[in-house]
Amino acid sequence: MHRKLGITLLLLALAVMTHPPCGKADEPLPLSPGLSFRIIAGAGYVSSNDQLRPNDGNKTVRGLDDNANRYDAVIPLVSFDLRYTLAESGRQLYLGAPMGDEGPPGLTLGGVWPLEGGGSIDAGAFVMPFGQVWEDPYLVDQNRQETDKDVYGAKIDYTRIRGTGFEAGYRVETIDIDEDDIGQRFNDLERDGWVHAFKLGYAHALGGGWQMVPAAGFTIGDIDGDANSYQGYRLKLGLRRIDNRNLLNLSLGVGYRDYDDEHPIFDKDRNDTLFNVLGLYTRSDLFGHPPLFTSLVAGYNHRSSNIDFLEADTFMSGLMLGYRF
Repeated sequence: MHRKLGITLLLLALAVMTHPPCGKADEPLPLSPGLSFRIIAGAGYVSSNDQLRPNDGNKTVRGLDDNANRYDAVIPLVSFDLRYTLAESGRQLYLGAPMGDEGPPGLTLGGVWPLEGGGSIDAGAFVMPFGQVWEDPYLVDQNRQETDKDVYGAKIDYTRIRGTGFEAGYRVETIDIDEDDIGQRFNDLERDGWVHAFKLGYAHALGGGWQMVPAAGFTIGDIDGDANSYQGYRLKLGLRRIDNRNLLNLSLGVGYRDYDDEHPIFDKDRNDTLFNVLGLYTRSDLFGHPPLFTSLVAGYNHRSSNIDFLEADTFMSGLMLGYRF
């Protein structure tokens, strides 16, 4: 098992606990004044052949044109969400990981401000301190070593803009790689830098508790190494249904990344096509106890690249039991 795999599914767990099934799909969730707390724990499973994802099963690369080794891991999942809602204004302060279109941003300290004209602003600062990458992912016939990847940033989301179904958001983050050996070997492959992500979506009520949410995003990877700097484009279609006891959330996403400069190892400009599908089901009032809920999540990510070494498939799933009060 590896911490990087654990973080992947931990973020999925965070997504679950920030979406309790209540209210109608075309209405904002009701707010309960005072302090609220949710905790969720369970187990997750990951199977991947991603050469860039550190794991004991793919420490050694025999050649840069070799097929990637597939590795599997079962990891524990645990997470929490703590927030306080002001009775009169409905404003919230929270410590946790609120779910957005691009997934949970890590441990976040932030607030939610309902607006008089309709909708609300959700803003916060976040940190993802437990990431791992290879010091040099292109090292051949030697054991690759892991190093820390720390991410810090801020995000702001505006949902139900002026009372409509439109939603928009912006996220900025800075990336710091502890031992960036590949960046020292090739300046164009340095991995420290900044990422700016913009998104725009529309939540359309279909009736019967169903809601469809098409969205589009644009990302700028302003990375120190020109071969790792990129512009990214993403389209996503979400479908969800919420009733008093159930939440079903399905999403399908397609993206593209165009990198700025020639990769010095493979002698070509990298470009990736990204595909992902995610399904999440949450059941509340478990066994007749309103504080208990359970969640099941499953997903698949595919990265297709013009550089064969970077092609990857990742399957993930998790089962969690939660408690809220």
